[in-house]
Amino acid sequence: MEILQALSGVLNPSTLLYIFLGVVVGELVGVLPGISSPAAIAILLPATYALAPTDGLAVLAGIWYGSSYGGVITSILLNIPGEGDSVISTLDGYQMARQGRGSLALGVSAFGGFFAGTVALILLQFIGPRVAAMAVRFGPPEFFALMFFGLALVSWLAGDSIVKGMISCALGLLFGTVGGDIVSGESRLTFDQTVLLDGIGFVPAVVGLFGLGEVLHTVGGKLDAGGQYRFSVRGLFPRGREWRPAIGSTLRGTVVGFIAGAIPGVGPTNATFIEYAAEKGLSKSPEEFGKGKLEGVAGPSAASHAATIAGMVPLLALGIPASATAAIFMGGFIIHGLFPGPLLYHDHPQVVWSLLAALYVGNFMLLLMNTTLIPVMVWTVGVARPYIAPLIGVLTLIGAYSLSSNPADIWIAICFGILGYVFRVGNFPLAPLVIAMVLGRKAETALRQSLQMSEGDFSVLFTRPVSAALMVLAIMVLVSAVVSNRLRVARLRSARGVR
Repeated sequence: MEILQALSGVLNPSTLLYIFLGVVVGELVGVLPGISSPAAIAILLPATYALAPTDGLAVLAGIWYGSSYGGVITSILLNIPGEGDSVISTLDGYQMARQGRGSLALGVSAFGGFFAGTVALILLQFIGPRVAAMAVRFGPPEFFALMFFGLALVSWLAGDSIVKGMISCALGLLFGTVGGDIVSGESRLTFDQTVLLDGIGFVPAVVGLFGLGEVLHTVGGKLDAGGQYRFSVRGLFPRGREWRPAIGSTLRGTVVGFIAGAIPGVGPTNATFIEYAAEKGLSKSPEEFGKGKLEGVAGPSAASHAATIAGMVPLLALGIPASATAAIFMGGFIIHGLFPGPLLYHDHPQVVWSLLAALYVGNFMLLLMNTTLIPVMVWTVGVARPYIAPLIGVLTLIGAYSLSSNPADIWIAICFGILGYVFRVGNFPLAPLVIAMVLGRKAETALRQSLQMSEGDFSVLFTRPVSAALMVLAIMVLVSAVVSNRLRVARLRSARGVR
């Protein structure tokens, strides 16, 4: 009933326009290699401050979800993934394009993604409130254990090195401690700079980290458009027999994607690789994967879309972002005075249901766009990209300044832009840093409240069933990550003949 009322509320010209704007920008972000959805959301985050919460969140959600559609286009047509979760589509999608079946690959991806996104939204609609209701019963020990578990997962899964993941997470926690102490009120790590007394501004930090950081990293890069071919919309709609091998993989991708996307740290990119490996393992002809296998496009595409929607479960119900994009999207709530978590469903149900309704509408808009406007997107890849980087650089600094009209925010954005560039050059994951900045303060508050309850006894984290289980899981994740990292290093040394 709530979703029907919310749908009637968003089906007005102004909100539909904002939803359309979001999905169009998201589609373009996915099409343009080197421009990620976190960067686009971070850049446009300040602009949504002037909008109503529902409209502002609809724009940001459209960018987030739309980018997963657009990234598949360049993966299939040009062998260039526009987003991380579209990398796996290059393996079979591009081969299908070279065989003259690129239209079929795009069609299966579009329809399969629409199906997966719709199913994921239905699951989110029913699961989210129940998770939130359960979380309301959580006390400080349970919240700290939950956040600790999330940080452990993100540190492990966000990069190719557990050490780099932990370093990134530690830096995020360090930045989160800047400002006044939550108990005594004394300043910490402010270096006598009054602008830092309230902490490092989240919006200027992520705007610089993703927007300016990507500009610095990609400036001067050239897009190799080799491999383009003539595109025909006529072959976009698969015939009955062509759908048969893709139906099963689409269903499996939807399930795998939703489960993986709901786990903090896994996210859409890892979900697509897990699904691709599953499809190859279940196939009777695994040797055909990588040579234009339709299941290799349908399954990962469905997993990507389902995982993107599933990332809303921990964000809305628990206040825990499952990815860097979710962490920045969380800023859209914060600038409107809303805080995702168990009480969001109770205190602001109209915002939650309106957001879900906007995602239903946006999902349908994206299906229409991907069956009619793909030639325009392909043209954009080859023509417009050289002009994107300078524009993003300007918008980044304007966005950092516009929210509070504080010149210091420009310097914060520049500093974090340089840090983002260093992270990209050093192949350090950005997700742990951003998520730790978001969760750090909350985890510290929950830990201090827990210690006040127990008069300084840390055993309170292990004597309550839920918190004990989460703490044990977090420790197991960290231990297994260290062990697997050492085994991987040992295998590399053995392969290189190093004793």
